[in-house]
Amino acid sequence: MNYDLLFILIFWMAAMTIVTISSVRIVQKYPAYGFAALTAFYVAYLLSSQVIATKLATFDFGTWFGFSIVLSTPAAALLYPFIAQVLDMINEVYGKRRAVAAVLIALATQVLFVMFIAMAVKIPAAAFYELDSEWTAIFALSVGVTFASWVSFLACSLLDTFMFSYIKQKLRPKELAFKGDTFLNPYIWIRSLVTDVFSLAVDSVIFVIIAFYFVGGMPWEVVSGLIVGQLAVKVIIGAADTPWFVLYKRILGKTDLSNVQFVEEKA
Repeated sequence: MNYDLLFILIFWMAAMTIVTISSVRIVQKYPAYGFAALTAFYVAYLLSSQVIATKLATFDFGTWFGFSIVLSTPAAALLYPFIAQVLDMINEVYGKRRAVAAVLIALATQVLFVMFIAMAVKIPAAAFYELDSEWTAIFALSVGVTFASWVSFLACSLLDTFMFSYIKQKLRPKELAFKGDTFLNPYIWIRSLVTDVFSLAVDSVIFVIIAFYFVGGMPWEVVSGLIVGQLAVKVIIGAADTPWFVLYKRILGKTDLSNVQFVEEKA
C-alpha cells in the first residue's frame, strides 16, 4: 500500500473540508466581505500553484486488473480543485459579474508575480549564496510558457464562469423543485461537475498547444500525447471538488441569505 499517497489524499480532503466550511461561515457571518475573502483564497491558490508547478510529480495508484496506473503531472494539479471550487463559490453567491472581476484580479496578480520573479532573477546574487543557479532554474519561466499559462487561465476561468451562470439559470426551477436533501440534488452536482471538467479540459488543450507546439516547436505526435495525459489528470481532479461544492451549497441552504441579496445578480 502506498502510504505517501494515502497521506496526501487524507490531507487534501481535510484541507478541502476546512476551506469549504470556512468559506461558508465567512459568507454567512460577514456577507459584505465574503467576496473579498473568497477572492483572496482564489489568488492564494493560483500563486501557490505557480510555485509548486515547477515540481513534476508521479502518482502511483498501483496495479488494477493487470494494469499499472502511474500518472505524472505538475504538483500544482493538487490545487486545481481548490481553484475551480472557489470560483464556483463566488459565482454561486455573488454572481457572474463579480466572478469575472475575481478572474481579472487573479490574472493581474499573476502578471505581477511574474514581474517580481523576473526582477529577482536579474538581481545579482550575494557572493556567499550558493543556490542562485538552482533558484533561477526553478523560477525563471520562459516567456512562451508564461504567455500560454495566462491565455489558458483566462479562457478556462471565463468559460467556467459563464457556463456555470448559464447552467444555473437554466436548471434553477428544477433545482428549487427538488424535494430531497441538497446533497442529493442532481442539478447542483451537474453545474459544478460539468463546468469544472469542461473548463479544465479546455485549459489543458490551449496551454499545451501554445506552450509546446507553437512556442516549443514539438512535433504534433508528442503534443497530442501531452494533451491526452493532461486531459486525463485534469478531468479526474476537476471532478474531485464537486462533493465539497455541494457541501458548500448545502450549508448555505440552511441559512437566510437575504442579507447578501444586494450582491447577487438578477437572472
